[in-house]
Amino acid sequence: MRTKIIWVIAGFVVVIAAGVVIATSNRTDNTTDTTLDENASTELSENTQNVTNDTEDAEDEQSASVSDGGIEISIAEVGTQASYYDAEIDGTTVEILAVLASDGTVHLAMNTCQVCNGSPYAYFEQDGDYFVCQNCGNRFSSDEIGLVSGGCNPVPVTEDDYTESDGIITVSESFLEENAYRFSKWKQF
Repeated sequence: MRTKIIWVIAGFVVVIAAGVVIATSNRTDNTTDTTLDENASTELSENTQNVTNDTEDAEDEQSASVSDGGIEISIAEVGTQASYYDAEIDGTTVEILAVLASDGTVHLAMNTCQVCNGSPYAYFEQDGDYFVCQNCGNRFSSDEIGLVSGGCNPVPVTEDDYTESDGIITVSESFLEENAYRFSKWKQF
């Protein structure tokens, strides 16, 4: 029994080490000091909420707006290439990703990893039909986005977290506020 426990622990250590190697190899910056000053803060109005679409290609740009504090996403504009929608909540940028799954439904998730969200690299980039965590390297298909929870995957945005009316999905401000802590170190390299 003791030997089995030792083998399980050794296997766990190997898996963690492999994750660290993958995460380190995914980093694109050349800096050697990634220490964050947790005491540094920017004075921002608590009520300031800006929404922008963080896509790189003009053809992938989708419209998003703030309505009663939530993010509005036009269903007609969501495609198989993910769209990213930012909102500023009390000085913290929160990002939602929207993608069209293979069954034609829109899947939503927060663009941060449930397990890795303390890392500045805990965000997902799309690679074909998969989304890859830039911290741990885990991959999730478009069909899993917003459905899989409780592990190293994007934080789901479920039907309880948004409303849908007249072709518009509105992610609630309360959901964004409840999850803003997940983005406290997000993309702060």
